[in-house]
Amino acid sequence: MASKRQHRSSFSWNLHKKSFQKRFKGDCTLLERLPNELFLEIFNYLSDVDVVYAFSQLNYRFQHLILNYCNTFDFKSVSKAKFKFVIQEHNTQQWQSLRLSDDDDTPGQITLFSKLFPFGKYIPQLETLSLINMKLKTAQYIIPQIKTFTHLVSLTIGSICGKDILTLELPSLKYLIVSSCNHSKWMEVRN
Repeated sequence: MASKRQHRSSFSWNLHKKSFQKRFKGDCTLLERLPNELFLEIFNYLSDVDVVYAFSQLNYRFQHLILNYCNTFDFKSVSKAKFKFVIQEHNTQQWQSLRLSDDDDTPGQITLFSKLFPFGKYIPQLETLSLINMKLKTAQYIIPQIKTFTHLVSLTIGSICGKDILTLELPSLKYLIVSSCNHSKWMEVRN
């Protein structure tokens, strides 16, 4: 008796499976038929890092959308694997905003990025730059490179501490946020 029941349920499942496959056979690429405007709306709900990570290797159409749409990259709390994937898949010379962090979740991220993509050569067009939880040794290496950002309008340097940090001049800068320890005499603001 159980054998007949199993056979009937197995037959029923196979029949359902075949009808499901027939019904949706031609609809497998339905997602790709959606208009670009709808994808841009979907992208608005995701970070640019997540958009590049999720859509970059699908096809030329998505590559083109991502290249033209994604220009703000916040790598704070992004895994090292995702970080490397995004910076290798996307053209950094298109970026307008960048946030890097050396916090507990992403140690060494600022140094790694600056070694793979020296600031002056790969991202001189940046308008917004945030460097969070930078160590003194990293700051002494990075701060001199920041002067190459001639289009930089906003700069955030978080949790930096050091007595001898080089000065820099940024003529286009309009917004500056620096959080520091008591050793902040290196900082001088000119109007």
